Amino acid sequence: MIPELIKQYVETGKARFVYREFPLTSIHPNAFKASEAAVCAGQQDKYWEMNEHLFATQAEWGQSPDPSSQFKSYAQELGLDSSAFDTCLDSGEAELAVRSDQMAAQTFEIRATPTFFINDLPLEGGRSLEAMGAIIDYVAAGGEAPQILPQMGDWHLRGNAQTAQAITVAFVDYASPESAQHALEVLPELLDQYINDGKLVYILHPWSPDLDSVEAQAAAAAECAGQQDKFWEMHDEIFAQQEAWTAESEPRPLFAGYAQDLDLDAAKFAECLDSDWAKMRVLSGSALAGIYGVPSAPVYLFNSGDALEGPTTLTDFQTIVDSMLNQ
Repeated sequence: MIPELIKQYVETGKARFVYREFPLTSIHPNAFKASEAAVCAGQQDKYWEMNEHLFATQAEWGQSPDPSSQFKSYAQELGLDSSAFDTCLDSGEAELAVRSDQMAAQTFEIRATPTFFINDLPLEGGRSLEAMGAIIDYVAAGGEAPQILPQMGDWHLRGNAQTAQAITVAFVDYASPESAQHALEVLPELLDQYINDGKLVYILHPWSPDLDSVEAQAAAAAECAGQQDKFWEMHDEIFAQQEAWTAESEPRPLFAGYAQDLDLDAAKFAECLDSDWAKMRVLSGSALAGIYGVPSAPVYLFNSGDALEGPTTLTDFQTIVDSMLNQ
């Protein structure tokens, strides 16, 4: 993933990639010396070459009783000054740099590798390039840290947060048939049985692979309807008409028609669709999905720690929500 990340985001000037050493010596006893080898190679402007070589040969040196000799041979393969590299590795002069990185990681309570920070947004564990890219795009566009639990009054939230014992966070793909089935068949029942009675809070975040996709355009249409207090009405209409607009290469005229049917201000709606504000609203949902490790949609997260993915039934939700209400 890292080479593609560098190609698409670093070499294009959108991101700066900073690497820190965090050897987990309790489970990988040779990892600290490997970090020292990378630092020593860095003294000869070959840090990244050694970094990549160490990962490529991990199976060779990971359990070796004498990894230093292997690291020295790698230095020779990379064309380093062997004498200078060997002196650096044997003297322990690189140890301080590695210890410094370890202390920085501990300050931020990092527990596992890999852990990424995109500006100040922490991501623990591996992520796909698409997930990382969504967060980078959002942050690079000036987005502030997205909140998975929005403030009361935000149209993405349905229910009474003061009385509800259960929370469902839904990541939806407006072009997904599974998301449509949920929106048209399951969500109305959740409203009747739990949300309107103050038992469940339901929060929606849009997910899309990129801003040029039809699902991203649909998400923007819903957000722009929200500006005129018709978010959920547009949400329902978009899902009800999913088959029609997903068949179009340019679905915007259809969204404009839905806006007219909902008595929205057509000029204000059209202006919103072209705005950076609408793009940021859509990006924030995909960024949140990346932060929480949601690879696609639909995915439903619960404050009990449970999760549902893909096609779901009312019974699936009842089982989880009822268990939380009965605690």
